Amino acid sequence: MSEFTRSGGIYSLELSIDEAHILINLVEQLLELLGEGDFSHHYDESDPFAQLMAQLKAAPDEIAPPEDPVLLRLLPNAYADPEAAADFRRYTEPTLRGKKKRTLTQVREALAVIVDEDRGGVVEDLEGEIWLMAINDLRLALSVRLEINPESFDLFETLSDEDPQKPIYAVYFWLGWLQESLLNLLAGG
Repeated sequence: MSEFTRSGGIYSLELSIDEAHILINLVEQLLELLGEGDFSHHYDESDPFAQLMAQLKAAPDEIAPPEDPVLLRLLPNAYADPEAAADFRRYTEPTLRGKKKRTLTQVREALAVIVDEDRGGVVEDLEGEIWLMAINDLRLALSVRLEINPESFDLFETLSDEDPQKPIYAVYFWLGWLQESLLNLLAGG
């Protein structure tokens, strides 16, 4: 089973071609979902004032909470009060959505090397924190779609191999394994 490794300060991940395709597919689906309400804007990222002005200019008067349950999990309301939640969302969602998209794009670009060569291989010189954020978002998205709960692993174990849900659960648990192996390395283990 694939897992992250570290040599010195360099992180890497060896994947089969099938594993790389699965990750790319998941990343692309989540990028597509996050693309709803494209909040991209151009500004000098080194200038904090320009960042603030771009956010204010790009932010409409109100951004409604996403209807898709996956997006609502990835971009949750910060407050129970609808007015406070809408105000907070107006100023933060474009930045949060953009950060998630940039993170997933970086992972997609790193995986593309393996897929373009049409063979498994090692993704080297990874930014551990970027991959951790991307894997976490992928797991959250799958957990919403699968309605993961404390009994989900037992359900997975009892599913027949012919059940179309079984591979999706397997991917969810595999992502958990990858996330754990990376967390252990980042924590110095």
